[in-house]
Amino acid sequence: MDKPSIIWTGGDVAIGSKCVIGLDRDGVINEDLGTYCVSPDAFKPIPGSLDAMANLRRKGYKIVVITDQGGIEKGIMTMEDVDKVHNRMYELLVQAGCITIDALYYSASSRKDDPFAKPNTGMFKRCEKENKAIKFKEGYYVGDKMKDLKAAVKIGAKPVLVRTGYGIETEKELNRHSNREVKAKTIIFDDLASFVASME
Repeated sequence: MDKPSIIWTGGDVAIGSKCVIGLDRDGVINEDLGTYCVSPDAFKPIPGSLDAMANLRRKGYKIVVITDQGGIEKGIMTMEDVDKVHNRMYELLVQAGCITIDALYYSASSRKDDPFAKPNTGMFKRCEKENKAIKFKEGYYVGDKMKDLKAAVKIGAKPVLVRTGYGIETEKELNRHSNREVKAKTIIFDDLASFVASME
């Protein structure tokens, strides 16, 4: 697709005074069951993830969710399906005490030639363009796949790997010689809650 099939921004944009924490969705916030999350009922938060996001907000960090939803282009789900899932996520975040996030961006494909699909940085750049207070070079991006870590490196964010989702497999990938530069920049935690607990 020629453009990202984005996208949501809302709440009190850039409410935090600290740097941005970018988050992948599937495998970081909610369980990745190996299939696409096509309905609100299929959205199952990883234990502690929503509370961790609320803690980030209380600590003054900006929060942006950046996620590939390649099932849209494959015809497995629609943008409306994805929006319904995100509405469910917002409802659960509010219940956890996270009233707002700064933005959410999603791509409609996972193709390597899609500038908005990770590890390409189109979504990150659009986020910075539309949210002037957000600068990924001053922040972090948390993911569970190699494409997340590579995207973080490309945009200048500190890559964070969590062992939830596909994180354990990705940790093994990091040990390959070809990934040595990414590994040198990556910090690793068991889950999002553990990462947030390490932040001031």
